[in-house]
Amino acid sequence: MGISTVTSARINKNQKAGNPYLNEPLFFERFATAGMVKTSSFSHHVTDSAAGAMALLTGRKVDSKTLGMVPKSGTVCAKGTDLHVTDGIVENALQKGLDVGFVTSARITHATPGALYAKGLHRDVEYDGAAKELGAAECNDIAKQLLSYPASEFKVMMGGGADFLMEKSRGGMREDGMNIDLEWNKLGGSRRVLGDRKDLQGVTASSEKLLGVFAGSHLPMYLEQQMAGSKTVPRLSEMAAKAIEQLQHDDKGFFLMVEGGNIDIAEHANQMHLAFAEVYEFEEAIRKAREMTDPSETLIIVTADHGHALTLPGYLPVEKSLFSSDVVTQPSAKEEHKFELPGLFFASGPGFRGGLRMADDHVHEEERADPLYRQPASVPMTHGAHGGEDVGIWADGPLAHLFSSSLENTEVAYIIKFLLCLSSSGHTICDASEQRETPQQNGFIRGVAESLGPEGLMLSSVFLLIVAILSLLTTVFVAGLLFVHNKRSLRDLECSSQATLVKTPM
Repeated sequence: MGISTVTSARINKNQKAGNPYLNEPLFFERFATAGMVKTSSFSHHVTDSAAGAMALLTGRKVDSKTLGMVPKSGTVCAKGTDLHVTDGIVENALQKGLDVGFVTSARITHATPGALYAKGLHRDVEYDGAAKELGAAECNDIAKQLLSYPASEFKVMMGGGADFLMEKSRGGMREDGMNIDLEWNKLGGSRRVLGDRKDLQGVTASSEKLLGVFAGSHLPMYLEQQMAGSKTVPRLSEMAAKAIEQLQHDDKGFFLMVEGGNIDIAEHANQMHLAFAEVYEFEEAIRKAREMTDPSETLIIVTADHGHALTLPGYLPVEKSLFSSDVVTQPSAKEEHKFELPGLFFASGPGFRGGLRMADDHVHEEERADPLYRQPASVPMTHGAHGGEDVGIWADGPLAHLFSSSLENTEVAYIIKFLLCLSSSGHTICDASEQRETPQQNGFIRGVAESLGPEGLMLSSVFLLIVAILSLLTTVFVAGLLFVHNKRSLRDLECSSQATLVKTPM
């Protein structure tokens, strides 16, 4: 969900609503704080989702297409724990006693959710069959790692991907005879497996752990579900709302990541009608999260692990849909040629049409209005490539201003750890907010007061007041720290086409 996707989704939404002002912001664009995030991986200028998510969720730059593996490991299967990344947000959160969960419209074994729990693997090792094909049979595949720490302790996991969890006799793809969903249900404690929207609607907030797997692979595109009249698969916003209810129940504090994974999948296919519908569904999930949480206690962060190579070229009049084209004139030695310049254009992907299209060879409006229409692309590829530009980050809630600058993607994780007092270095907001006077300090202060007397204390107070006024920014910062100290801790922190929630204990 790069900047061009956000911009075009905003314009498209306002055009469809008939709004004269086409820059009416999306819900998360109204957040008080905005910034930019750099997206490169350890190995590539343009990241993939695995390395992008690892940076946001662990604070570690890793090689592209790897999960839970230190850079330059040189393998698709790193068995030794010395090659594993084990200090992510979720590991620290679980050790602190917080609940953890994730919701995605992609497979629960896909790159972004996999970055939360998978260790030492290439991102494509999602099940045992892929492990054999890629030479990673010695390692537990990503689906199998759902049975191990930390995923085994997650309170909520929802998305698609049943095929990689089930043996072939149940319609799955596993060759080892394992049924990960059934094995997960036996791990101990109160657990429940959910298979459709009705199952989800039947859940009431409790202490039990939830595993919701609602499709064989990725969840169906929301627009396609609407066209088919399907109501068996829950919406992303419904999963997010139910996850928040479940995680808030025990009041232990929690971390929840909500991923609009189908935005990325639709853009890989150059299908912007589908992508826009997924952006709006993701927007609705964020809206519900804000409605269900206290803005004075919950910090919501919205960002993306990467963008796509999508542009809005040319000078399309505001009266035209972004799915239409502008006509440009290109003079040559003999005559002028007129070409169509699409309002939305990908650098690569299956939308490639063999080169420039003459203006008199235009695409009919009916074709462009097809929900499955593919935007034109410059270079033919089965799947369109990601873009390497910075992505946006929007934050709303306590201390949201910490995300207001140009950040490395790894900094997002470190700021979250800082705010939730999860940093292994010991430098967190709790260190600043929990300073206490020692007996020696108390004795020193009493000695100074006795030496100065009442008049001396009065003059000293006036002097300190002047200094405080001249140092307004410092005073505001200290006041903020005192506020945090009085509150004891931030109760909630929520961070997202990726969103995440965390709630610290009271």
